[in-house]
Amino acid sequence: MSTHLAVDEARHGQEPAEADGTDRALVTPEVEHQVEENNVFRVLGTQARTRSVAQLWVAALGGAVDAALLWWRHPMLGWLAAGCAAVAAYGIWGLLDRAAETRTTEAGARPEAVAHLSGLRDLTAIAGTIAALWAVLSFMAVALGNWNH
Repeated sequence: MSTHLAVDEARHGQEPAEADGTDRALVTPEVEHQVEENNVFRVLGTQARTRSVAQLWVAALGGAVDAALLWWRHPMLGWLAAGCAAVAAYGIWGLLDRAAETRTTEAGARPEAVAHLSGLRDLTAIAGTIAALWAVLSFMAVALGNWNH
């Protein structure tokens, strides 16, 4: 853990607390503020933005095909299909986010097109969140012997 602390402090231009022997707080207010701002949606958004277009297409198509095949062939594995649908939504969200960002930086971009892509991106985030919640709750129901009746 001290290695991670040293790395984090080195990134902020500070010396590790162990090196100079002072009693500094382990978490600076700046870092604490950044930690508070992070949530699952920001982390997933950041991860999607660092992926290549090919990786996002694989997530979108692979997740959609897997979800469709699981629901069609094995309906009892609906919880797993919902997880695959959430992965597909992640890929689609990343592709829509990238397209909206590209359109924003274009010189002759129409604001309506950017707003349309942003709206689709937001709907995809909602659908993916619902699919992920469905996957988790359905898995819990199966694992705990249908506790939801």
